[in-house]
Amino acid sequence: MLIFLSNVLINVDHGSLPGCSSQIERSLNMNEASFGTLGSIVYAGLTLGSMVAVVVYEKASLIKPALFLTLGCNSGAIFLFGISESYLYDIGLRFSVGFF
Repeated sequence: MLIFLSNVLINVDHGSLPGCSSQIERSLNMNEASFGTLGSIVYAGLTLGSMVAVVVYEKASLIKPALFLTLGCNSGAIFLFGISESYLYDIGLRFSVGFF
């Protein structure tokens, strides 16, 4: 069940940005470079999050709760990204989506 929910969230995140690119650019008044940053900052979070995850999963005795926590944080970041109207806030949220 956890893997299914995680895959759904990843597909929502990865599909929403390209699918709504013109609406996002208009609503946040962005140029193409800013939109490119918004689309690629998630990979910086993914890289850093992967390094942190190695340490956490080696030391955590309860891996399942840690996975649920990260899934909850990921869900929250995706939700907040959908309702946010601030470019800088969205950059942080996209980083968080990759990190968690």
